[in-house]
Amino acid sequence: MRKAHDTQPTRAWSARRLFFVLVPGLVLGAFGFKLFEPVLVYNSGWEPLPSGPYTSVSMHAPDWSEVAGEADRWLIGLQTELTAPAVSAAVSVDGERVWAGAVGYSDLETRAGVTLDTAFRIGSSSKAVTSVAMGVLLQDDAVDLDAPVSTYVPDLSGSLGQITSRQAMSHTAGVRGYGLCWCFPIWEYYNRRHYSSQREALRPFEASGLLFSPGQGFSYSSYGYNIAGAVIEGVTKLGFDEFLQRSVFDPLGMKTTHVETGEPMSSDATFYEVENRRYKETFRVDNTNKLPSGGVVATPSDMTRLGQQMIVPTLFSQETRNLLVRHQPLADGRPNPQGYALGWRHHEATFLKGAVTTPRYHHHGVAYGAVSHFSVYPEYGIVVSVMTNKNSESLGERVDPLTDLFVSVVHAGSRSEAKHGSPP
Repeated sequence: MRKAHDTQPTRAWSARRLFFVLVPGLVLGAFGFKLFEPVLVYNSGWEPLPSGPYTSVSMHAPDWSEVAGEADRWLIGLQTELTAPAVSAAVSVDGERVWAGAVGYSDLETRAGVTLDTAFRIGSSSKAVTSVAMGVLLQDDAVDLDAPVSTYVPDLSGSLGQITSRQAMSHTAGVRGYGLCWCFPIWEYYNRRHYSSQREALRPFEASGLLFSPGQGFSYSSYGYNIAGAVIEGVTKLGFDEFLQRSVFDPLGMKTTHVETGEPMSSDATFYEVENRRYKETFRVDNTNKLPSGGVVATPSDMTRLGQQMIVPTLFSQETRNLLVRHQPLADGRPNPQGYALGWRHHEATFLKGAVTTPRYHHHGVAYGAVSHFSVYPEYGIVVSVMTNKNSESLGERVDPLTDLFVSVVHAGSRSEAKHGSPP
């Protein structure tokens, strides 16, 4: 029979074994959780959506009351169809905001109603913002679109350094898209690292090989478009956000627009996942890895002011405007497959049951927890911006009925193309 004092070494050994089993297990568990956190937390924290009615607000310019009433009804219908916490929209004609409306909640927890000054993530519509910023530098002859990027970012590695700003902004540079990383979480799209400059934000893909020789193909890449932001910082010696504020936002009166460089502002919406009439806040991310390509937060009304620069520009000349929206071919002369220009897509749009075909400059966006629809119709002097704070796909043709309303009014008035500048 074993004596009592003989059990002490056995107990000590058992405790050590337990320690060596539990501690590595806990460490590996925590490591795995942080690595895959967006997926692991997705299934928790869901709450039922409010049943309604949702709050709404709208405004319209004189002489636009009839069409504004129809626009209000369209907006409420869209918010219901999307089951979105909030939807906000604005339309300008000849540089005047003629209608704006918002319905729903900017924050579901506090039941704070959305307002016309509530700002949303605009995702890839940010590329159009960066395009306008680059237009300011082009107007001043401060940038050569066909010079190697290393001219403005001297320490950039070999493959990226030989790309031109034109190739970066037209997605013909061959830069890869978002992928996996040795980071927490493992997906670059859900970035949580804070980058203090656009040069620093290029480092995650700086050593990656190109998908093809620059100019020889087309591959849409937000990472590639970020190179334009690094060029802007290299030329101006200012932070990307500071240059946008001084040279674009302030001159155009975009009072609520900003880039996501840190904590959200009080005017920003909260961003949500919505499924089966249940909601939860999106996983917290840091969008400083994509400011030029997808990190802008704005209101629809502010974006109509930006869009007017593609109709009657004030920050640069019509010639510079034409350059920004001109289709960019591949090196062998073939057209690129998306009708892509320099931060804009340029297509023909059809309205009024086929009676009207007109050029459209546009760049919609899908951000984490938000969607942006942004279109400019230069022949009609119309800019349309629609945003929502729901993680979703592009709004696509859902916005066409709204555009139809305003195109029909302008079309009936036989507005002159010359007033808006002829498209290139």
